[in-house]
Amino acid sequence: MSGTLTSTTRRSLRRHRRTLLVATAVALAGCLSVFLGVHRAADAVATQSVPSVLAVYDTQVALRAAHGAALAGFSDGTRLLGGAGEEYQNRIAAAGQHLAEVAERNAAGETGSGDIQVVEALLVTYTGLIARADVHFRQDQDSALGTAALWDAASLLEELLLRLDRLRQAQAAALDEQVGRLWASPVAAALWLVPVLVLVGLLVRAQRFLRRRFRRRVNAPLLLATLFVLLMGAATSSTLWSAGQLAATRESVRAVEGDRREQLTRLAAEDTDRLTDRLEAACGGRDGCPRTIDLVDAEGGRATAGPSGTPPSGVPASPAGDARTNGDVATDRATRAATSHGGEFVLPVAALCAAVAVLLGFQPRLDEYRYDER
Repeated sequence: MSGTLTSTTRRSLRRHRRTLLVATAVALAGCLSVFLGVHRAADAVATQSVPSVLAVYDTQVALRAAHGAALAGFSDGTRLLGGAGEEYQNRIAAAGQHLAEVAERNAAGETGSGDIQVVEALLVTYTGLIARADVHFRQDQDSALGTAALWDAASLLEELLLRLDRLRQAQAAALDEQVGRLWASPVAAALWLVPVLVLVGLLVRAQRFLRRRFRRRVNAPLLLATLFVLLMGAATSSTLWSAGQLAATRESVRAVEGDRREQLTRLAAEDTDRLTDRLEAACGGRDGCPRTIDLVDAEGGRATAGPSGTPPSGVPASPAGDARTNGDVATDRATRAATSHGGEFVLPVAALCAAVAVLLGFQPRLDEYRYDER
């Protein structure tokens, strides 16, 4: 009878130990998968999609500002050796730098790369038209050929901006996909929380078994294993905060969209007025080419209107400043979401320590029964 009890107890000890070790491995797999999944998505948001979306907006603003600087230079008779003016050259250079950043950070794959190549080609053509206009205006301030080149450049600029809109939408779609991944959703919490809770429950059951069978209040190694498991849960729970930061990042990027749209609208209105002045000077007044001037005014009206065709209301005092602020907030949130604080190392170390503690907790009891069997 004693031998049967000894055999049964020893088998129970081995079963508890084996169950705890397997549950520890499962909990580690769940925690580590969710942790790495969330932080990889956050890293892609911080290093690719958010910077690329913001860089596209910066490219659009720089191109609008460059065009306005060229129109202003031609209108007031500025003649600088640099071409359309120093401000124009600086803005075009900035646009090129922002576009290069989009190419570097591109999160939209081949679709984004194709759009970037088209934009680069259009940009070369645009700067060529501005250079041609400059040549004509150097010869005659009211040159019809110079005005025609400006007209072509203005039309090409609109196509450029539309292409950049398409590029931005591709980058924004990549951002939405990264934020909406399974790992970053609340559902993913079940993938790590359930195994951790089950493991804690198994450790409590093992403690009760040992206390009942061996009349000892607490098994210290198993208690230590429980603490390591709770540490695993605490480290993985940070993914919930990171997922929240990713969602907030997306909202900040959407806020940037409204600010940049208003900024582009104001720049477009200024460009329309300047181009109209150039056309009137070249045509000898509005009556000289009324249809062309009316077309410019109509396009300018559409650019400055809201989605319903009416001027936007509730315009912020400084859309450029608000865009920079919201952009900084989006970048900061994405960076914080991507910061792991070493969790990818804490999790396996805590799981290993928990497994070792389980082994230490059961081995003395197993040794006792091994001696009894002898």
